[in-house]
Amino acid sequence: MEGLWFLLFATFMNFGLVQNKADFYLSERGGVDRRNVLFLVVDDLAPVISSYGGRALTPNIDQLAAQSVRFTNAYAQQPLCAPSRVSFLTSRRPDTTKTYNNKGSYWRTNAGNFTTLPQYFRDAGYFTASIGKIFHNAPVCGKDNDFPYSWSVRPYHAPTEPYGYEKVCPGSDGRLHFNLLCPVNVSTQPLGSLPDIQTTDHILEIFKSLSESRQEASAPHLPFFLGMGFHKPHISFRYPKEYLELYPLESVDKAPNAFYSQTQPPVAWNPFMDVRRREDTTALHLPFPYGPMPDKYHYLIRQAYYASTTYMDYELGRVLAGLEAAGFADDTIISFISDHGWQLGEHQEWSKFSNYATATRIPFMIHVPGITDTVKEGSKKPKFPLRDPFLEYKSTSRVKGKSNATGSQGVLVSDALVELTDLFPTLTDLVQLPVPPLCPVNSSQVDTCVEGVSLVPVIIDTALNHSSRSSKSWKKAAFTQYPRPSDTPRPDSDQPSLANITIMGYSMITADGYHYTEWVGFNNVTCEMNWSDVHARELYILHSDPLEDTNVADVKKNERLVQRLSSELHKGWRYALPKQV
Repeated sequence: MEGLWFLLFATFMNFGLVQNKADFYLSERGGVDRRNVLFLVVDDLAPVISSYGGRALTPNIDQLAAQSVRFTNAYAQQPLCAPSRVSFLTSRRPDTTKTYNNKGSYWRTNAGNFTTLPQYFRDAGYFTASIGKIFHNAPVCGKDNDFPYSWSVRPYHAPTEPYGYEKVCPGSDGRLHFNLLCPVNVSTQPLGSLPDIQTTDHILEIFKSLSESRQEASAPHLPFFLGMGFHKPHISFRYPKEYLELYPLESVDKAPNAFYSQTQPPVAWNPFMDVRRREDTTALHLPFPYGPMPDKYHYLIRQAYYASTTYMDYELGRVLAGLEAAGFADDTIISFISDHGWQLGEHQEWSKFSNYATATRIPFMIHVPGITDTVKEGSKKPKFPLRDPFLEYKSTSRVKGKSNATGSQGVLVSDALVELTDLFPTLTDLVQLPVPPLCPVNSSQVDTCVEGVSLVPVIIDTALNHSSRSSKSWKKAAFTQYPRPSDTPRPDSDQPSLANITIMGYSMITADGYHYTEWVGFNNVTCEMNWSDVHARELYILHSDPLEDTNVADVKKNERLVQRLSSELHKGWRYALPKQV
């Protein structure tokens, strides 16, 4: 503890110029105390959580949702870890960051020296720290997760994290394996713990140290921006085995559209190689590229995903309870997102790596003290008491195929189309820092700008007026994309290297109920699309086909609609901005 406090104190005392910037901002805004930010990111979490009507038992996320504005139409810009995280942390889209895979070059040297969200807060006088997975932990995000640009101290990664790619899963043969399905006795795991447990323990220590420093008159009272990244439910599904008790296999539902659509163009398919490469799934000898996954494993994978999600929810509950115990719950803005979705057998697909909404749609919520609270400041009732999923399970009626919501899903709900690029301007706006301007068309030489918009008008409308600013009065569309190396699936279709990307699938979800995609030629040197080189199109009419099962892009009666949507797609995200922006 003393070592951690010394590190935090040394960081505070070395802010120098950035503290002066913070003082400038404060004086310009009448000496307003800056609110803290807790930036929660979950890896590979689809909206299967209880507060979104899903099957996963998530009482702690439900509790946060009940005191937040919950966005039901939120989308990632590319459903892969590094491209998505670089995108939302810079508020620039993949074609701007030139980050399309997890093994590319560092965006600061490859695309531009772009200011990140935590860097912007740090430069404004905040203490910033990364705990767990915020940036993707690879050279594409710098040598040390963009330290020292984004973070005041070196990012913390759990000592148990590397073991996730080793043979640590007990098998029926008494040996250890590298499996997809990996329920474990935590005490027998390397170092006797798991990454999300260790990262939670670490942020609780930080909360305690920050609370102690605030009580010392001699210590500088700087606001904080803490990024907390959870690893689960990312594969492999390594989680405490007791969470299986919450999901008896007979209670697990099957994907409602667990079949391959004959109308899907081959270029749109992802062969889920990351799932296939585990020992237990390799033994299934799945046909390449379409599978299908045997029914038994279909249920087992969904069971493991739900169990991993509930395990993550409990650790998140510990974080929120710790924030409140340290005295920060009433002056900390909390954002909660996933970096992208995850396909759970829908369309016979698994993993991410596609433009389907199951891969791109995410849970997204923002808690603003005094605005979205149901437990008011000064109340004796705790805002974020830790909720035990096992106790919740006993009191919840579990019906196959039905939601397991454990309490209020919240009344503050917006169906406005939002994108992860909106986080940067939204959080700066909420703490009353100057919102960076919209980026010009070519922003490679512009350090600080954004390709999203502040959601504060939506939050105000939703929270204060108890009305939802609908998608029809906000953005006209949300945009996603995914690269491919060829027209037909091959082993690197999920994650092609930049040199092998020859096709880019540009996708648009519109406010008037369409999901339209064009797979077009892509120059991997200039990172430019060729709209005239169309390899395939997809059109899903969401009012009649919400699960995106039937591609009707080639149906003759839709010719004019396709022409209109194609024109809008080519105009890009700028055309779709709200009128007031």
